[in-house]
Order: sequence, then C-alpha cells, then structure tokens
Amino acid sequence: MRGIFVFCGLFFLAIYAHGFIVYGDAVAMGEGTAKAFADIGEDGTPYSVGLALTDGALNALPQHEPGEYTLKLPSILNIPPYNHMVINWMPHGHEPDGIYNRPHFDFHFYFIDETTRKAITCMGADREICLKQPDPDKLPPFYVGGPEGVPQMGWHWVDMRSPEYNGKPFTTTYIYGYYDANLIFIEPMITREFLLKKKKFEQELMLPKTFTHLGYYPQKYSIHFDKTRAMHFITLKYLKEMQ
Repeated sequence: MRGIFVFCGLFFLAIYAHGFIVYGDAVAMGEGTAKAFADIGEDGTPYSVGLALTDGALNALPQHEPGEYTLKLPSILNIPPYNHMVINWMPHGHEPDGIYNRPHFDFHFYFIDETTRKAITCMGADREICLKQPDPDKLPPFYVGGPEGVPQMGWHWVDMRSPEYNGKPFTTTYIYGYYDANLIFIEPMITREFLLKKKKFEQELMLPKTFTHLGYYPQKYSIHFDKTRAMHFITLKYLKEMQ
C-alpha cells in the first residue's frame, strides 16, 4: 500500500493496489444509517459514486410526512460535479398519480451547493427560470420534462421509455434535473418495496452531449445488496469525464 497524506484542505489519498472506497459521514436514517461513498482508482480517478444504506435504514421511516437526509462525500475528495446528495423519502409517493404514488426514495445527486438549491422555489418569478428550456444538446435522448418544477429541487425530466410509462408498475427509474436551463442533479428513484426484495439491478444510461457542470458522469447505475455488510448500495458507475 502507498499512502499520500496532505492536510490543510488539500487532497488526501490512501492508495491500494486496485483502488479503494472512501465513505462520508454516516447520517441517521430509520433504524440505521446512510452515507455517501466513492470508489477511487490508484491514480486518483473516480470509478463510481453512490449511497450506502444499512438494512435498518429502510425501517421505522416517517409514515405521514416526507423525510429528508443530506449527505456529502468526505471533504478530502473533490469529484466534480458532485456537491452533495439528498435522500428524499416519500411515504405516499408523489405525482403523477397512478405512476409514482408508491412509497419510494428519491436519491438526488446535486451539482450545486445547498444554499443555491434551497433558494429554488419554482414559483412566482422563479418559475420562469426553473422551467427555462434547456438546449437540445443538454438533454438526454427520449427525456421529457414534467409540467412543473419542485421547490428546493428543480425541473424533473423522465425517460418516456421507462416501464412505468409503458403499462408496468414503477420500481426504479432514472431522472435528470434542471434549473435555469442547466443540468443540476441526477436522480435514481427507487421504491422501498424494490429495495426490500434485495435484487441486483443495473441499467445503462443515456447522456446529454454537453454539460454546464463539467466532471464525471455515470454510464450506468446499479442497485445491489451486500449480504456480508447488510447494506444497500445505489451506485453511479463507469464514470466518464466530460470536458
């Protein structure tokens, strides 16, 4: 093992032969915890980023009101465009009715800071900014925007080829989020029921041609339950640097 220890706000690496996983601080959730993580190669290149939930995190969640859990990667890591992550627990789902009104989690990976995100209202004068049409090159193929933006989030775009829009029940889907015509988050959305089944899942992703926030974007996302550690992993994989 080789180790590079640099303090005073600079980058820190502890490098192993085949890379290593770094976790952020654990946040209490349900009867367990959640934390962000990154898989880093021996040269410092990020392979994946994601969220890890202990099995108990899916239990004893709020039943009447949504829950919100904010997570960050360790401050020693700088993996653009990722700024912070928010897990939104939706005990009754949300609109559109008949599609996403099932208990589920919105796993938001934000590219903007928390102060900027919380200033988004998507109402009044901000509605026009929120729903400003992105350039075609900033949109992935087959994605369509929702009718309204969501406060403290932005404008959600969905792939109309997804099973839930083609006669099948919603289990998991992948969303792109915009504000002021720029991509500001990506979001795997997964039902609690699907996570409890502990099935392996992986999906290839459609990417826009251009990005405002340059950095590492996933080509696939996966859901996996590690029996040894009793943890659920929601992973953005095969990160590709977009310049």
